[in-house]
Amino acid sequence: MQIIYPPKGPAKEYARLALNIYKGCTHGCIYCFAPAASHRKAVDYFSEPLPKRNVIARVRADAHELSRMKKPPEILLSFIGDVYQPAELHYGITRAVIEILMEYGLSFTILTKGGCRAKRDFDLLRDYPKCRFGTSLAFFSQRYADRFEPCAAPISDRIDTIAVAKSMGIRTWVSLEPVVMIDQALQLVNLLHDLVDYWAVGKINHDKELEGRVNWCAFLNEVEYTLNKVNAKYFIKSSLERFRGGQ
Repeated sequence: MQIIYPPKGPAKEYARLALNIYKGCTHGCIYCFAPAASHRKAVDYFSEPLPKRNVIARVRADAHELSRMKKPPEILLSFIGDVYQPAELHYGITRAVIEILMEYGLSFTILTKGGCRAKRDFDLLRDYPKCRFGTSLAFFSQRYADRFEPCAAPISDRIDTIAVAKSMGIRTWVSLEPVVMIDQALQLVNLLHDLVDYWAVGKINHDKELEGRVNWCAFLNEVEYTLNKVNAKYFIKSSLERFRGGQ
């Protein structure tokens, strides 16, 4: 395939296929692994992004190929970058991509920190049963979000967008990752469980200093207790799962 691809390693925990529309992302999250994965300096990766070359034609070609499969896997939009970063308001690529995936009857899931920018496309998602809409949340307090995710949509904006999606009958999920502070993550579960159909929970990685501040075994126990208490459906990512049964 040309642009839709099977992720490797832990990336496969989100979806068997992924589609990255943009080169770069202006959200500037300090924990972002994408600059290293893209072999780019952070200052370059976080500068003004551009859509990938011939993205629409390449998506259509891949969608046609996948539609010939008996049961095509779900596609994640996107694993690297963000399909609803501010540049999307100018380019409008994401909406065109969604329309193609729907045209070919493919399943897809969206993961974004773009907040209300995603609402523009809810008119498409609300009547399409093969899609899910997700947002990344790791902090309840905007003060901490400003530190770690300086240019992402505000927490309140992301929460409101999930609420709107839920009210429109769109299946919702939250990537509770990367967890940096236990109390922040648990507050999100307690606050949002009525709005979220599914949770994916993962820890901070690639930062030994931050990782060392948290008792991950204790967090795993606490977050599972909290999720089970509210009858939530959830998945624990392998980077956190490995602490099960530890001290």
